[in-house]
Amino acid sequence: MSAPKDPGTARADVRQELFPDGFGQTERLLLEPLQPADAFGLVILTNDPLVAHGASTLPQPFTIDDARALIALPRIGGGCFAALRLREGGEMIGCAGVLVREPDRGDCGDLELGFWLGAPHHGRHYGAEAAQAMLELAHRAFPRARIVVECPPENAASWRLLRRMGFEPGAGKGNRKNAELLAWRARENADA
Repeated sequence: MSAPKDPGTARADVRQELFPDGFGQTERLLLEPLQPADAFGLVILTNDPLVAHGASTLPQPFTIDDARALIALPRIGGGCFAALRLREGGEMIGCAGVLVREPDRGDCGDLELGFWLGAPHHGRHYGAEAAQAMLELAHRAFPRARIVVECPPENAASWRLLRRMGFEPGAGKGNRKNAELLAWRARENADA
């Protein structure tokens, strides 16, 4: 019999740790780990210029190979992203998940939160709902990990949302062009 896995450090199956029930949900959204069948829809969604502009994490153009690599992240312990689907009707409207910033590191390290929505769904607070859900899932699964985001300061809408969620600038320079690294500070009275 093997020793129980410590959810604060084990990263071998990020998908299972984040989604022990196979999915997550909010009041309006279903978060389902990406599947191969999601690849084409992910390409269409992500190549929209209004989406691409705000998603500094993603290569542009976003190809089918990029979609397959994102879907395959859990197999290599690199993170896990979920399709954001409307609970009513099941339409895929975006994507949210976490990247393991140092997959070979044995301790907690950093998890990077990422999320984006299709342009027709902007302005309805789905982004806030999805980002908060992923933050809570990541913190619950990996309570000792530092959770960070990279965001260019000119992405004002995301910057405001991240600040409201408890992310603070000053965590270092981001790896991506014009991006700043923000770190999440758990609030003492937060449920997350």
